[in-house]
Amino acid sequence: MSGITPKKIAIVGSCLVRDNFNTNFNPGYKHFFECILHQHQSSFLSLMSPELPFIENEETKKMNAFTKWHYRTEHTKEFFKLLQSNQPEYLLIDTYADLYLGVVRLDNGFFTYNPKFKNVSPVKGEAVWRIEADFDSYFDTWVQHLDAFFQFMQNKVPSCGIILVKAQFEDLFTDGSSLNEWRKKRKYPVVDIERLNCIWNKMNDYIETHFNVQILDMTQKKYRLEKEHPWGNFYVHFTKDFYHDFLQQLGELIGDNSIERGLG
Repeated sequence: MSGITPKKIAIVGSCLVRDNFNTNFNPGYKHFFECILHQHQSSFLSLMSPELPFIENEETKKMNAFTKWHYRTEHTKEFFKLLQSNQPEYLLIDTYADLYLGVVRLDNGFFTYNPKFKNVSPVKGEAVWRIEADFDSYFDTWVQHLDAFFQFMQNKVPSCGIILVKAQFEDLFTDGSSLNEWRKKRKYPVVDIERLNCIWNKMNDYIETHFNVQILDMTQKKYRLEKEHPWGNFYVHFTKDFYHDFLQQLGELIGDNSIERGLG
Protein backbone atom coordinates (compact mmCIF):
# COMPACT_ATOMS: atom_id res chain seq x y z
CA MET A 1 0.00 0.00 0.00
CA SER A 2 2.94 2.35 -0.47
CA GLY A 3 2.12 5.79 -1.78
CA ILE A 4 -1.29 5.99 -0.07
CA THR A 5 -1.78 8.85 2.37
CA PRO A 6 -4.40 7.85 4.97
CA LYS A 7 -7.45 10.10 5.17
CA LYS A 8 -7.82 11.91 8.49
CA ILE A 9 -11.21 11.19 9.99
CA ALA A 10 -13.08 12.09 13.17
CA ILE A 11 -16.18 10.45 14.64
CA VAL A 12 -19.16 11.58 16.66
CA GLY A 13 -20.90 8.31 17.23
CA SER A 14 -21.08 4.81 18.58
CA CYS A 15 -19.24 1.55 18.15
CA LEU A 16 -21.13 0.82 14.93
CA VAL A 17 -18.95 3.53 13.34
CA ARG A 18 -15.82 3.43 15.51
CA ASP A 19 -15.37 -0.35 15.24
CA ASN A 20 -14.74 -0.05 11.52
CA PHE A 21 -11.46 1.66 12.41
CA ASN A 22 -10.27 -1.12 14.68
CA THR A 23 -7.87 -3.83 13.54
CA ASN A 24 -10.06 -6.46 15.25
CA PHE A 25 -12.65 -5.82 12.54
CA ASN A 26 -10.71 -4.33 9.61
CA PRO A 27 -7.05 -5.36 10.00
CA GLY A 28 -5.82 -3.18 7.13
CA TYR A 29 -7.78 0.00 7.76
CA LYS A 30 -4.70 2.04 8.76
CA HIS A 31 -3.47 1.91 5.18
CA PHE A 32 -6.44 4.11 4.25
CA PHE A 33 -7.67 5.98 7.34
CA GLU A 34 -6.29 7.64 10.42
CA CYS A 35 -8.90 8.08 13.13
CA ILE A 36 -7.60 11.18 14.88
CA LEU A 37 -10.57 12.07 17.07
CA HIS A 38 -13.64 10.37 18.54
CA GLN A 39 -16.52 11.59 20.67
CA HIS A 40 -18.04 8.37 21.99
CA GLN A 41 -21.80 7.77 22.34
CA SER A 42 -22.57 11.40 23.03
CA SER A 43 -26.03 12.87 22.66
CA PHE A 44 -26.10 16.01 20.55
CA LEU A 45 -28.07 17.56 23.41
CA SER A 46 -25.12 16.93 25.71
CA LEU A 47 -22.45 17.74 23.15
CA MET A 48 -23.89 21.21 22.55
CA SER A 49 -24.52 21.97 26.24
CA PRO A 50 -22.10 24.13 28.25
CA GLU A 51 -19.00 22.39 29.54
CA LEU A 52 -18.92 21.17 33.13
CA PRO A 53 -16.03 21.01 35.60
CA PHE A 54 -14.52 17.53 35.71
CA ILE A 55 -13.57 16.54 39.25
CA GLU A 56 -11.61 13.43 40.15
CA ASN A 57 -13.14 11.45 43.03
CA GLU A 58 -13.37 7.94 44.43
CA GLU A 59 -15.84 6.86 41.76
CA THR A 60 -13.71 8.08 38.85
CA LYS A 61 -10.72 6.25 40.32
CA LYS A 62 -12.67 2.99 39.92
CA MET A 63 -13.17 3.59 36.19
CA ASN A 64 -10.92 2.03 33.59
CA ALA A 65 -9.00 4.39 31.31
CA PHE A 66 -11.56 4.32 28.48
CA THR A 67 -14.59 4.92 30.71
CA LYS A 68 -12.83 7.78 32.52
CA TRP A 69 -11.91 9.40 29.17
CA HIS A 70 -15.50 8.95 28.01
CA TYR A 71 -16.91 10.44 31.21
CA ARG A 72 -14.41 13.34 31.18
CA THR A 73 -15.13 14.32 27.58
CA GLU A 74 -18.85 14.49 28.32
CA HIS A 75 -17.93 17.21 30.82
CA THR A 76 -15.22 19.14 29.01
CA LYS A 77 -16.57 19.21 25.43
CA GLU A 78 -12.89 19.15 24.45
CA PHE A 79 -13.90 17.56 21.17
CA PHE A 80 -14.53 20.98 19.66
CA LYS A 81 -11.09 22.41 20.40
CA LEU A 82 -9.45 19.22 19.13
CA LEU A 83 -11.60 19.28 16.02
CA GLN A 84 -10.38 22.77 15.15
CA SER A 85 -6.73 22.03 15.90
CA ASN A 86 -6.64 18.69 14.07
CA GLN A 87 -8.76 19.67 11.04
CA PRO A 88 -9.90 16.21 9.87
CA GLU A 89 -10.85 15.70 6.24
CA TYR A 90 -14.06 13.88 7.15
CA LEU A 91 -16.36 13.66 10.16
CA LEU A 92 -18.54 10.57 10.45
CA ILE A 93 -21.64 10.84 12.63
CA ASP A 94 -24.45 8.61 13.86
CA THR A 95 -27.37 9.37 16.15
CA TYR A 96 -27.29 6.22 18.28
CA ALA A 97 -26.83 8.06 21.60
CA ASP A 98 -29.94 10.20 21.19
CA LEU A 99 -31.91 7.24 19.89
CA TYR A 100 -30.98 4.64 22.51
CA LEU A 101 -29.35 6.25 25.55
CA GLY A 102 -31.08 9.57 26.14
CA VAL A 103 -30.04 12.29 28.56
CA VAL A 104 -30.51 13.70 32.04
CA ARG A 105 -31.55 17.32 32.40
CA LEU A 106 -29.22 19.83 34.06
CA ASP A 107 -29.87 23.40 35.16
CA ASN A 108 -28.28 24.77 31.98
CA GLY A 109 -28.23 21.86 29.57
CA PHE A 110 -28.07 18.10 29.26
CA PHE A 111 -25.72 15.19 29.94
CA THR A 112 -25.75 11.89 28.06
CA TYR A 113 -27.14 9.05 30.11
CA ASN A 114 -24.99 5.94 30.03
CA PRO A 115 -25.31 2.90 32.31
CA LYS A 116 -21.58 3.20 33.00
CA PHE A 117 -22.27 6.59 34.62
CA LYS A 118 -25.32 5.62 36.67
CA ASN A 119 -23.47 5.89 40.00
CA VAL A 120 -21.75 9.22 39.36
CA SER A 121 -22.86 12.84 39.09
CA PRO A 122 -24.67 14.29 37.21
CA VAL A 123 -26.41 11.05 36.20
CA LYS A 124 -26.85 9.41 39.60
CA GLY A 125 -30.41 9.59 40.89
CA GLU A 126 -31.71 11.55 37.91
CA ALA A 127 -34.59 10.60 35.62
CA VAL A 128 -33.59 9.66 32.08
CA TRP A 129 -35.26 11.51 29.21
CA ARG A 130 -35.55 9.31 26.12
CA ILE A 131 -36.83 10.00 22.64
CA GLU A 132 -38.80 6.76 22.54
CA ALA A 133 -40.93 7.83 25.50
CA ASP A 134 -41.40 11.50 24.56
CA PHE A 135 -40.78 11.72 20.84
CA ASP A 136 -42.18 15.15 19.89
CA SER A 137 -40.57 17.13 22.69
CA TYR A 138 -37.24 15.30 22.53
CA PHE A 139 -37.08 15.53 18.75
CA ASP A 140 -37.72 19.30 18.80
CA THR A 141 -34.96 19.78 21.38
CA TRP A 142 -32.64 17.50 19.41
CA VAL A 143 -33.23 19.57 16.27
CA GLN A 144 -32.21 22.77 18.07
CA HIS A 145 -28.96 21.26 19.32
CA LEU A 146 -28.23 19.54 16.04
CA ASP A 147 -28.66 22.83 14.20
CA ALA A 148 -26.15 24.42 16.57
CA PHE A 149 -23.69 21.59 15.90
CA PHE A 150 -23.86 22.00 12.15
CA GLN A 151 -23.54 25.77 12.52
CA PHE A 152 -20.32 25.20 14.46
CA MET A 153 -19.02 22.89 11.75
CA GLN A 154 -19.79 25.41 9.05
CA ASN A 155 -18.15 28.27 10.93
CA LYS A 156 -15.11 26.56 12.45
CA VAL A 157 -14.30 23.51 10.30
CA PRO A 158 -15.77 24.38 6.89
CA SER A 159 -13.42 22.16 4.89
CA CYS A 160 -14.41 19.01 6.78
CA GLY A 161 -16.83 16.80 4.88
CA ILE A 162 -19.60 15.36 7.05
CA ILE A 163 -20.79 11.80 6.47
CA LEU A 164 -23.99 10.54 8.07
CA VAL A 165 -23.92 6.82 8.78
CA LYS A 166 -27.31 5.15 8.50
CA ALA A 167 -27.80 1.89 10.34
CA GLN A 168 -30.55 -0.14 12.01
CA PHE A 169 -30.98 -2.31 15.04
CA GLU A 170 -31.09 -6.04 14.32
CA ASP A 171 -32.55 -8.86 16.41
CA LEU A 172 -31.36 -12.03 14.68
CA PHE A 173 -28.09 -13.90 14.91
CA THR A 174 -26.69 -15.89 11.99
CA ASP A 175 -28.36 -19.06 13.30
CA GLY A 176 -31.79 -17.35 13.25
CA SER A 177 -32.11 -17.03 17.02
CA SER A 178 -33.32 -13.78 18.59
CA LEU A 179 -31.30 -11.37 20.70
CA ASN A 180 -34.46 -10.16 22.44
CA GLU A 181 -35.26 -13.74 23.45
CA TRP A 182 -31.66 -14.22 24.61
CA ARG A 183 -31.95 -11.09 26.76
CA LYS A 184 -35.36 -12.06 28.17
CA LYS A 185 -33.97 -15.35 29.44
CA ARG A 186 -31.28 -13.43 31.31
CA LYS A 187 -33.75 -10.80 32.55
CA TYR A 188 -32.02 -8.05 30.57
CA PRO A 189 -34.15 -5.21 29.17
CA VAL A 190 -35.28 -5.64 25.58
CA VAL A 191 -36.21 -3.03 22.99
CA ASP A 192 -38.96 -2.51 20.44
CA ILE A 193 -36.67 -2.76 17.43
CA GLU A 194 -39.30 -1.79 14.88
CA ARG A 195 -40.20 1.42 16.75
CA LEU A 196 -36.59 2.40 17.38
CA ASN A 197 -35.65 1.84 13.74
CA CYS A 198 -38.61 3.99 12.69
CA ILE A 199 -37.40 6.82 14.95
CA TRP A 200 -33.84 6.34 13.69
CA ASN A 201 -35.07 6.79 10.12
CA LYS A 202 -36.84 10.02 11.07
CA MET A 203 -33.69 11.40 12.68
CA ASN A 204 -31.57 10.47 9.68
CA ASP A 205 -34.15 11.94 7.29
CA TYR A 206 -33.99 15.27 9.12
CA ILE A 207 -30.21 15.43 8.81
CA GLU A 208 -30.21 14.38 5.17
CA THR A 209 -32.91 16.93 4.30
CA HIS A 210 -31.53 19.94 6.17
CA PHE A 211 -27.75 19.70 5.97
CA ASN A 212 -24.99 19.22 3.45
CA VAL A 213 -23.95 15.66 4.25
CA GLN A 214 -22.89 12.58 2.38
CA ILE A 215 -24.71 9.37 3.21
CA LEU A 216 -23.11 6.07 4.10
CA ASP A 217 -26.14 3.80 4.08
CA MET A 218 -25.71 0.49 5.88
CA THR A 219 -29.44 -0.29 5.79
CA GLN A 220 -29.58 -1.56 2.21
CA LYS A 221 -28.32 -5.01 3.16
CA LYS A 222 -29.59 -7.19 5.97
CA TYR A 223 -26.78 -7.84 8.43
CA ARG A 224 -26.95 -10.45 11.20
CA LEU A 225 -25.63 -10.19 14.73
CA GLU A 226 -22.40 -11.88 15.80
CA LYS A 227 -22.61 -14.15 18.87
CA GLU A 228 -18.83 -14.05 19.21
CA HIS A 229 -18.52 -10.28 18.92
CA PRO A 230 -15.66 -8.91 21.07
CA TRP A 231 -18.01 -6.54 22.91
CA GLY A 232 -20.72 -9.13 23.52
CA ASN A 233 -24.26 -9.57 22.18
CA PHE A 234 -26.02 -6.36 21.21
CA TYR A 235 -28.34 -4.94 18.58
CA VAL A 236 -25.55 -3.28 16.54
CA HIS A 237 -22.78 -5.85 17.04
CA PHE A 238 -22.72 -7.32 13.56
CA THR A 239 -20.90 -10.06 11.70
CA LYS A 240 -17.62 -9.17 10.03
CA ASP A 241 -19.13 -8.50 6.59
CA PHE A 242 -20.71 -5.33 8.01
CA TYR A 243 -17.31 -3.82 8.77
CA HIS A 244 -15.75 -4.87 5.48
CA ASP A 245 -18.72 -3.44 3.54
CA PHE A 246 -18.59 -0.25 5.59
CA LEU A 247 -15.03 0.60 4.57
CA GLN A 248 -15.69 -0.37 0.98
CA GLN A 249 -18.72 1.95 0.86
CA LEU A 250 -16.73 4.71 2.53
CA GLY A 251 -14.04 4.36 -0.09
CA GLU A 252 -16.61 4.62 -2.89
CA LEU A 253 -18.17 7.64 -1.20
CA ILE A 254 -14.94 9.62 -1.04
CA GLY A 255 -13.77 8.43 -4.46
CA ASP A 256 -10.90 6.21 -3.32
CA ASN A 257 -11.04 2.93 -5.23
CA SER A 258 -7.79 1.75 -3.67
CA ILE A 259 -9.74 0.93 -0.51
CA GLU A 260 -11.88 -1.61 -2.29
CA ARG A 261 -8.81 -3.19 -3.90
CA GLY A 262 -6.97 -3.28 -0.61
CA LEU A 263 -9.84 -4.99 1.20
CA GLY A 264 -10.63 -7.49 -1.54
